[in-house]
Amino acid sequence: MKPPIPHLTVERRRRLTEVAMRRRPATAWIRGGRIYNVYTGELLPAEVVLWEDRIAYVGEKTPSVDDETAIIDAEGLILVPGYLEPHAHPFLLYNPFALAAFALRHGTTGMVNDNLYLFHRLDVDELEAFWDETTDLPVRMWWWVRLDPQNDSPALRRRYTPERTGRLLAHPAVLQAGELTAWPDLLAGDAALAAGVDRARALGKRVEGHNPGASVETLNAVAAAGVTACHEAITGDEVLRRLRLGLYATLRHSSIRPDVPTLVRQLVDSGADLTSRLMLTTDGSTPPFLRDGFLDAVLREALAAGLPPLAAYRAATLNVAVYYGLDGDIGGIAPGRVADINFLEDLANPTPVHVMSGGRLRVQDGQLVDAPPPFDWSRYPALCRYAPRVTPADPDWFRVLDPGFPFPVMDLVNVITRPSEGGRVENGEVVPVPERGELYVALLSVDGRWITTGILRGFGVFDAFASSFSGSGDVMVLGRDRQAMARAVNEVCAMGGGMVLLDEGREVYRLRLPLGGCMSDLPMDELMDSTDDLVRLLRVRGYRGNDPLYALFFLSATNLPFLRLTADGILDVKGKRILVPSRALMNEAV
Repeated sequence: MKPPIPHLTVERRRRLTEVAMRRRPATAWIRGGRIYNVYTGELLPAEVVLWEDRIAYVGEKTPSVDDETAIIDAEGLILVPGYLEPHAHPFLLYNPFALAAFALRHGTTGMVNDNLYLFHRLDVDELEAFWDETTDLPVRMWWWVRLDPQNDSPALRRRYTPERTGRLLAHPAVLQAGELTAWPDLLAGDAALAAGVDRARALGKRVEGHNPGASVETLNAVAAAGVTACHEAITGDEVLRRLRLGLYATLRHSSIRPDVPTLVRQLVDSGADLTSRLMLTTDGSTPPFLRDGFLDAVLREALAAGLPPLAAYRAATLNVAVYYGLDGDIGGIAPGRVADINFLEDLANPTPVHVMSGGRLRVQDGQLVDAPPPFDWSRYPALCRYAPRVTPADPDWFRVLDPGFPFPVMDLVNVITRPSEGGRVENGEVVPVPERGELYVALLSVDGRWITTGILRGFGVFDAFASSFSGSGDVMVLGRDRQAMARAVNEVCAMGGGMVLLDEGREVYRLRLPLGGCMSDLPMDELMDSTDDLVRLLRVRGYRGNDPLYALFFLSATNLPFLRLTADGILDVKGKRILVPSRALMNEAV
């Protein structure tokens, strides 16, 4: 098993020291620039001297050079450390390799990634092999290990054994357990969750919480239970609650919670010290939101909102490295550190002109010049095929039977689904009223065994939209026309995963998701263009929330209130009860 940063052996450290002492020629010399020192907040002229992938010297002296020394002119530029993303979800329609290439272009040289999607599809040996392959990327890829599936599916929960999660936590590319969406179960004494937290802490690794709106009392309890950070604060006061209890607080600027400007203004007004325990994250934003960049865009928002440069740049570099115990290797421009360096024109503009990763210029003038070869997905068949057993879909599957009491309509507010009355009863069925923004909605088991049907308000109005991109991995379909819904499902399955939008009797959008039905194989620029089109099409049809892609994904995620679609039926998350049960499918394809 390979770590993302190779160990610096005694011999390699000796040679690095010789370069620092000018007894050995440098392999590279970055000359004439100024360094923004994230340790002190100073902006100083300095020569940066490298030996292979490491920094040997930072100071006023020129190095020993020979004909092999690469000389890089940084005149007029400011050098800052490569940015570190502490909380990425690298499977939100993009795939890890496309996201890494895009992030590198925008100055991110290290990412800590969610393992959820991979864990649900690969066995432990395959997942470890996949992680080992990602350690060779120019962007260092670390991972976290989920201890709960973010879904009540019994099949998924069976995968979360202490043996499986415990083994993965020991991998050198894994930095933490979490994020703990099932923290109420941990506080209630869930033995498996407690064992996972204990295993992570015993290995010296972090435990990330997921505590939206948590009180001081709740935060005390989760911190005592082993949690070390949380990214769910949505007000400045909530950030301060975390900092005061010794937690790290990650400020989120994402497609469903673009919170950084508000958080920063409130934090600056508080007068608190903001330099040491803040981090910044894009939190798995969907492709359209990333049009303006990655962590560089978050940094720009933070600086514009008044976060002092030292606090801002530390939050994107050094603080992340310190939090994960990596600051001896990354997070700053200093001797012994890996040469991950962004070349900026101005501190107010965090988007780099050039990006160095591992001592090599990977981005020049904003363009990727040292991309890795295409990834061979065929080595992981479970990730490159999608074969649901749900076709041919039948329009009658999507009927909503009258339960004999007011039907619990899912009223969508951003990604929250509030219970509401609605629909209209006709001939023993509940039908949506499109004039009120209502649609049929269904979660269709990927193995063709069951279906959960309901009524959704707030997603817009159209004939049909089917997607293999869902929180549970099943097929999500919504629309006002059951015939069109069946056709959309059949189209998604026929192309091996993806999204299809039908309206006014024709197909108006299609996106292939050939990697497990959840991820595209397109480069980020093409994927952003395509998903921009989808969001525009949904908005003109009535969608009003921040991000329709996340809203769709979370309809089957049982960690969010209030109503969700599950294998058992429509779930009341807070009450932990099924309001309307699912139905078995008599599908000959099973």
